[in-house]
Amino acid sequence: MMIATSPSQPRVAAPEIAQLVECASLRTMELFRDVSSSDLARIAGITRFQSVEKRSRIAVLNDVGHLCFLMDGLAKASRLDGNGGETILYLMRPGEAYGVPVSDYREDVSVVALQPSVVARVRMRELEQIVGSAKLQAEISRMRSLRMRQMEDRLDEMSGRVPARTARILLRLCKEFPKALHCGTQVNVLLTQQDIASMIGATREVTSSTLNVFRRRGWLGIHDRYMCIHNSDGLFDASTCASAI
Repeated sequence: MMIATSPSQPRVAAPEIAQLVECASLRTMELFRDVSSSDLARIAGITRFQSVEKRSRIAVLNDVGHLCFLMDGLAKASRLDGNGGETILYLMRPGEAYGVPVSDYREDVSVVALQPSVVARVRMRELEQIVGSAKLQAEISRMRSLRMRQMEDRLDEMSGRVPARTARILLRLCKEFPKALHCGTQVNVLLTQQDIASMIGATREVTSSTLNVFRRRGWLGIHDRYMCIHNSDGLFDASTCASAI
């Protein structure tokens, strides 16, 4: 049996649906939280959105003229050495900006999607005309401060032996990406052992051995490939002990 559609409920065209989705995504960002709906639509109109597959590299525009955002998903920002080695600088969550305006450096930084993601970029000059120079510069300053704190935290985490560094990373990830389970707190982001190794500046083999020790001691569990912290006190003790394990 066919059900007639009500004439009082007109269909929404596909382009209009796309713009509504784009506006909803932009609204979650700190910079656009208080702008009017009409201005948000204007911002969506000048913003270029792009879908990125998991483990694909995200193009970074190394110029001051564009502001780039991670709109959805999760990504890692890494520095590559001359031998192809990787050091993960930080993980990027939805709403975070990247590129020269917020990092203030032009060196080669690789940004790779850890999940299917959506990125966006917009010209700074056009964005400034809508949100205002003061507000835009305040957001850029906030993001620069965030990046600076992240880099300072990374320096602190890199001190000591591998077990201590691994424990610190696990505790931070548990705090930043928590998911409560009956057995503890899951790190709700899928990372490989190589990702963890790249965060702490160690080889995958040494990192794998350390994670296995944590599991045998009951501090860490792996559920459907996700890490779960079973005993944060044990990890904290390991993170502060110079001769841990």
